[in-house]
Amino acid sequence: MNIVLTPMSPGRGVEFDAMLAEFRAAGETNLYQGYFEIAWQGYTPFYELLSRMKRGGYPASDIVPMDAYFIERNGYILGETYVRQRLSPQLEKFGGHIGYKVRPSERNHGIATMALRLALQQLAGLGVEQALLTCGLTNAASSRVIEKCGGVRSEDSETEYGVQRRYWVPTGLPEAGKTDSSSASADEE
Repeated sequence: MNIVLTPMSPGRGVEFDAMLAEFRAAGETNLYQGYFEIAWQGYTPFYELLSRMKRGGYPASDIVPMDAYFIERNGYILGETYVRQRLSPQLEKFGGHIGYKVRPSERNHGIATMALRLALQQLAGLGVEQALLTCGLTNAASSRVIEKCGGVRSEDSETEYGVQRRYWVPTGLPEAGKTDSSSASADEE
């Protein structure tokens, strides 16, 4: 399966709208909440919001730097993912380091698992050793994806969106103070 994360860019409105239509048809109108609700107005305002959020501090001072990607196969949008470079107190309860969604017609094919693994690699490249991921208490599909990627459940959190399961997931970055045999220096042997 050739799944890639492609940075969101201008000019993808028709494709994005097709994905939104699938979410609507499935009755999944709660996928974009808070600031992200602007997605329902179309890709242009949504992309503008994400572009401004990239550096953090917008639209509120507690927004952390974040990269937004489409999950794609052969140029076709399967979903989207967000990679947040650090946590805020709010993200520690709801949202975590990584958020993702896969369009209904592409679910149950391992796409979310592959996308999460790719997003974890992005975080490892930023020096993050453990990623926090959250999902709704009744979201069994996301729980399975997170657990397949090594997630270990932590304490749940109460949020305005309901109880959230919280998981810590290794990014693949060696923990501080540990090295593998290929990175050991002659002085360590």
